[in-house]
Amino acid sequence: MLQRWFKKFQEGDETLKDDDGRGRKPAIENENLKALVEANPRTTVRELAEELGVTIGTISNHLRDIGKSKKLDKWIPYELNDNQKMRRFEASSSLLLRNKNDPFLDRIVTCDEKWILYDNRRRSSQWLDHDQAPQPFPRPKLYQKKMMVTVWWSAAGVIHHSFLNPGETITAERYCQEIVKMNQKLQQQQPALVNRKGPILLHDNARPHIARLTMQLLNELGYETLSHPPYSPDLSPTDYHFFKHLDIFLQEKYFKNQGDAKTAFNDFIASRKPEFYATGINKLVQRWQKCIDAKGCYFD
Repeated sequence: MLQRWFKKFQEGDETLKDDDGRGRKPAIENENLKALVEANPRTTVRELAEELGVTIGTISNHLRDIGKSKKLDKWIPYELNDNQKMRRFEASSSLLLRNKNDPFLDRIVTCDEKWILYDNRRRSSQWLDHDQAPQPFPRPKLYQKKMMVTVWWSAAGVIHHSFLNPGETITAERYCQEIVKMNQKLQQQQPALVNRKGPILLHDNARPHIARLTMQLLNELGYETLSHPPYSPDLSPTDYHFFKHLDIFLQEKYFKNQGDAKTAFNDFIASRKPEFYATGINKLVQRWQKCIDAKGCYFD
């Protein structure tokens, strides 16, 4: 730097301003940077640096100054079209109004099926010394062993659950068999609900759930079916509450056989306090409201 200034003075150039392209990089305006980022949120730091003619470090500093940070896209269950958003909005509005005029959450019986993997371990980083090698971790098999469980529950607790045999999936016939078993247990656990109030079934739109055979059985048993728009796990208590906590409970667990997996599921149920179930059902009110506020879009 001193040699460069000395040479300039010798040549008669006594200005103290850096030549274009040398010395400090040109300053950038935060407003200009903010406009570029908001116009294309997926642009990279490198692309911004090239466009504005500054270093990557300068862009990073200014992004921090304006409160911008890079975040991954959020996964959603399905890309909803306008008609599906409208159906979610209308269903949530109707259910929210109905519950306000005539509270019915204590009458809801909800259910779903879930695969339980035998191997729930996940590779993770380890704190080690600089010269210490990490512990080996087996690569997951492409087709893992798993078992399907069906569970029926209400604000009062679990009513019925069942495990399918390996390789077996739910069909309309099997679903109807489970409904009959669940209804028998519900009559014993909550006779007033079955005989006087009348249970309201909340399940999704899977084919076995909406098959003619299933609908005929529910009609014979006197079950009302609650409106549930398609592609809406965020409005299903079993998905957003029961299975969410089950997944957390199963993290890092490894099962050698079906018996171990069954024991783990039963341990999960035994570990839940009574208010766990009421909390999951009661959250429906705020989730219907969130769906309305989001105009039918996914809200979390």
